[in-house]
Amino acid sequence: MSPDPPSNDTRTLADIERKIDEKFRDSYDTPVWSKHPIEILVYLIAVVFFAYHMWYAYSFAMPRSQHGIVHLAFVLGMWGIVQMLGADRASLRGKVETVGYGLYAVVSVVPLYVIGSNYDTIVLAAGVYDEIYIYLGMLVIALVFIALFHVSRLITGIALIGLVYSYFGPLMPGLLQHRGLTPRRIITMNTVEMEGLFGTLLQISATWVVIFLILAGLMEKYGGMATFIKGMTRIAARHKHIEIGQVAVAASMFMGSINGSTAANTATTGAFTIPLMKENGYRAKTAAAIEAVASCGGQVLPPIMGAGAFLMAELIDLNYSEIVVGATAPAILFFLTVAVAISLTTQSSVSTTITADTDTRSAGLRAFSILKHFEYIGMFAVLLWWLIGIGADPMVAGFYAIATLIGLRLVRVVGEIVTNEGTDAAANLKLFSRQTLEGLRRGAEATLDITILLASLGIVIRALIVTGFAQQLSSYLVVISGGVVIVMVMLAMLAAIAFGMGMSTTAAYMIVAVLVAPSLTQIGVDEFSAHLFVFYFAIVSNITPPIALSVIIGQGIAGSQFWDTAIEALKLGFPMFLLPFAFLYNSALLYPSAMTPAVFGLVFVGFIAISVALTGNVSDRVSLPTRLAFLALGVGTVFMPMISAQLLLAVITVGLLSHFASFSASPVARAAGMLR
Repeated sequence: MSPDPPSNDTRTLADIERKIDEKFRDSYDTPVWSKHPIEILVYLIAVVFFAYHMWYAYSFAMPRSQHGIVHLAFVLGMWGIVQMLGADRASLRGKVETVGYGLYAVVSVVPLYVIGSNYDTIVLAAGVYDEIYIYLGMLVIALVFIALFHVSRLITGIALIGLVYSYFGPLMPGLLQHRGLTPRRIITMNTVEMEGLFGTLLQISATWVVIFLILAGLMEKYGGMATFIKGMTRIAARHKHIEIGQVAVAASMFMGSINGSTAANTATTGAFTIPLMKENGYRAKTAAAIEAVASCGGQVLPPIMGAGAFLMAELIDLNYSEIVVGATAPAILFFLTVAVAISLTTQSSVSTTITADTDTRSAGLRAFSILKHFEYIGMFAVLLWWLIGIGADPMVAGFYAIATLIGLRLVRVVGEIVTNEGTDAAANLKLFSRQTLEGLRRGAEATLDITILLASLGIVIRALIVTGFAQQLSSYLVVISGGVVIVMVMLAMLAAIAFGMGMSTTAAYMIVAVLVAPSLTQIGVDEFSAHLFVFYFAIVSNITPPIALSVIIGQGIAGSQFWDTAIEALKLGFPMFLLPFAFLYNSALLYPSAMTPAVFGLVFVGFIAISVALTGNVSDRVSLPTRLAFLALGVGTVFMPMISAQLLLAVITVGLLSHFASFSASPVARAAGMLR
């Protein structure tokens, strides 16, 4: 396929904002009560689902494992009803499916209700369980697998392998061999022991993940996502240093952080951002690569990190707020470096300009226009205060953030009714209620697949731990590395990429956290660095050929060739490959100190040099020897063992950039302008 020609169009800001509104605008012409009874039931369950989780977030009235069982009952029951809604009820097959899913929704609640109601009895049994609970546990596992088969065939296969491996251990070769577990033991260790299916992963989904997904659902339906993207687009239109591709990266990272899956985010956000970039002069392969890389970047963006931050807080000694603070500098480095790489990559192919009216307002009026979105500002302020300032449990922070968002949104609606004569008060309040209801449904439905995936992965993790395979693999990696740190780190990188291919963020991280991270800690890498290292590489597998799932989805939307897009994604996304090594080598990136700003600046300069080497551009094409020189300078600036040597190389790098570019017009200058 031939490359897209550069575009010389001029597009207006109003055109782009209109497209954003079309993408995110929902039609509420059909009243809820006139919808199909099954859909009305979905709304009712979503409201009860919301009320229950808000009550639990406020009271913590039961143990987390018991709450997880209640949450799973909600999820499986609602999943069955949502499947009923999607069946083609006009055909015979659809009618059979509707009945089957309806039975599933009812049956799935029964064993979980019995186990949850008898939670204390089961826990006190301490290994001596009544047969009824064994059969109920077996039924729950079967019900989860039915839902999982519809959600992810890949994870279904992995979970089945976990069960098969647990039983057939004595027949396995070499490192895989173990004594084998009885069917009864496999069932109990995954259910009534409150581990495996009912273990940590389900509990995280039932607490930290669900509350943030509900918050994200409300934000989306209130218009928060559209407001954020339009705001970034206005900045790009009115500031020559910022391009539409960088706006797409910011928007996709923001939404991808909440989404929890690079592939899903590429498909959903990319359906809007990729055509937008192409219309603004970006080549198809570049637009697809930018979206794939940005979707990966969203998974490392605090405070949610695609739910990875919640999982990490449960697995290591650091608390959630310390993880968020530590992961912030690498995430900012990633965004800034990708922004530079986009400027360097697109300078010769993107000539489309966005026109906007000159903003003649005073600084005070511009600030006031931002404060008009007070419900989102207030929500984020409350969220960060509870998460970082107080260090509260993320579910508590989410509870107060949701309450703040709904309350301030209602204040906005009432304020508009009071201050605007002729406003239809009933219509405004009705719209507010409908948006809230749709947000609750959106959040509840977003929870379904993630909960099913995490609960199923609990089975896999439990099998790996109980059989001893996880511990043996970690020790084996240390042995074959010979204790040499760089060899061990490279092995860990390759293993994390391999285990992460084709998986969601949470699934990929849990696998590598159990199988790979311990091998790094055994050779002296601190726990946080080890886990963040494998977390990054589990995510980067989404842009690493030959699988590169996000690239496949992006190039499908853009209409580009796979390998062309994959190579472009690797050039743009190289920070994802180097950042883990950078923060292993420069601990100040993860642990804030007086040295952090200096280290941050040095790494950023080094990454700019590497970006120049990969793209071959400054203000114009540079020769191969020059690119190799920039590559050497960049790597040296990041990894030289002495800070004085790093500073010297950074000065040389800046000098060379100044020599090769007119600093007022080059992409590097535009990137520098972003920092001002």
